[in-house]
Amino acid sequence: MRRANLSIVVSVLALSLTACFNSTAAHADSPVWALGRVVDSSGRPVPNALVAVYDDRNRVEDYARTDANGDYALSIKPYMLHLPHAHGGGFLAQVFGTVGHLVGGVADFVSNPLRAGLHAAAGTVAATMVDPLSRGGIAAASVVLDQTLFAVTDPHPPKPEQARKEPGALFIKAVSNNRNPLVAVARVYWMQDNVFELDGQTHKTRLAWVDPLELTSYNAKSLSKVDGTYLTFTSARLEPALAQRGQPVTLEVVLDQPPSPRTPIVVVARDSRNGEVWQLHQHDGIYEATFTVDKTFPDNDQVISVLAYPASQQMPGRRKDAEGAILHSGLWNPLKQYIYNPLLVASRNRADLTLTVLSTRPGG
Repeated sequence: MRRANLSIVVSVLALSLTACFNSTAAHADSPVWALGRVVDSSGRPVPNALVAVYDDRNRVEDYARTDANGDYALSIKPYMLHLPHAHGGGFLAQVFGTVGHLVGGVADFVSNPLRAGLHAAAGTVAATMVDPLSRGGIAAASVVLDQTLFAVTDPHPPKPEQARKEPGALFIKAVSNNRNPLVAVARVYWMQDNVFELDGQTHKTRLAWVDPLELTSYNAKSLSKVDGTYLTFTSARLEPALAQRGQPVTLEVVLDQPPSPRTPIVVVARDSRNGEVWQLHQHDGIYEATFTVDKTFPDNDQVISVLAYPASQQMPGRRKDAEGAILHSGLWNPLKQYIYNPLLVASRNRADLTLTVLSTRPGG
């Protein structure tokens, strides 16, 4: 965003966010801004692609065109994320900043008229725009889509299996000239609350980052797809996995980090039998921790589970409140299915490893 447009961005941001959020608490029905990127098979951004998101009734909830960086922002209703209840209200990472911090970042997403879709067109932002047609042919205070969107949106899009009802899943369609269209379920890999000061008041807006959408060339052998590897454990190991008491054990995991946003996280491991928890620290892209097998470790097999949760910007390190909520939710239990809930955890899967402790007792 050029500096000359700073005052426009700030004023539009103030109007749009003041209408949606009061003080530091957002209304339960306030929209969530789903942020994403469209790229080609080489990872290069695809500008001017059209992205639409459907609600559970297969109606277009919002749509947007990507900018020069392939980025887009969609306004969605919170229920569309199908998030399970977060005990204690959830522990999202909160990122604090000023208007200056937001310009070129969040403000660029939520106030740019080229990205505004149905909700923006029917709201306060549309009424302030000098040229409503610059938003893609949508009249102010109208939810009528332009002809381009009609041409690419099926009135009855196919229904994927239960995947679209899973936590953090969104049913999305993306199209671009000379590329294979994409109709698929994309998932949220990170959520956070942006808290900032604007005109002397504190505001909060909830953001959700969506898996990258990869559109292949129309003559490519591979189809367009969703790349869903961010914040997923891709490997994990115990060295050694068979140990005696008094012996040190190293735990290593690899967690695929997204380029955006910067995700402050805490990675922790827990023994399923004695309940001990260790924090893993990052080194050369690998999270690791070393512990000594002592008398608190029971004999034979036990599962060491690893997950990650959002860190606090104000107090780095482990968070008792988050770990208590995670334990209460049953996410540590290796006998239960791990259900990703971005209101509580940051890792989209859980790494479960088996440590076998050899008995050193007489007759053991």
